[in-house]
Amino acid sequence: MPTSPAAATSHPENDGPDTTAPAGMTAIPPQSAPQASSAGEPVRQELPPPGSGPAADPLIQQALDQASTRDLPADEEQRLLDLGRTAWLGETAGYSQVRIQAATARRDNTPAVDPHAQHPLRAVVRLVWAGADPAGTFLDGRTATVTFAQNGDRSWTRIS
Repeated sequence: MPTSPAAATSHPENDGPDTTAPAGMTAIPPQSAPQASSAGEPVRQELPPPGSGPAADPLIQQALDQASTRDLPADEEQRLLDLGRTAWLGETAGYSQVRIQAATARRDNTPAVDPHAQHPLRAVVRLVWAGADPAGTFLDGRTATVTFAQNGDRSWTRIS
């Protein structure tokens, strides 16, 4: 069947850069293409697809680490990560096959309700986890946050 002249007409509004990709690959529009580091490696990586299993957890951890800058001393960060994981595993006691896929601990810099009152240092632990809910639905890539306040003796108390 011959092609009609209308089908061959150019549409200037569609004459921008070609963002199509070969079969099996995802196109990245030019304005959102990942930037390269000074070593030539991409700064951001795409997350693995849901259901990728434990082998994908290091990629999820890397993405979570890159999402914010470390701002706590290493020993405090590790203590908070341990506390956050323990707290979240307690929260998910009714779930099965629970696994923490990734976690970060950072200062909680949300503004205080009373800017004139003295507030303890607060930190937030962000977790990505996987598990099956009580109905048996298994999902990975679930997110949670646990917030802590530092006590005068430098221990931490969960506040949310």
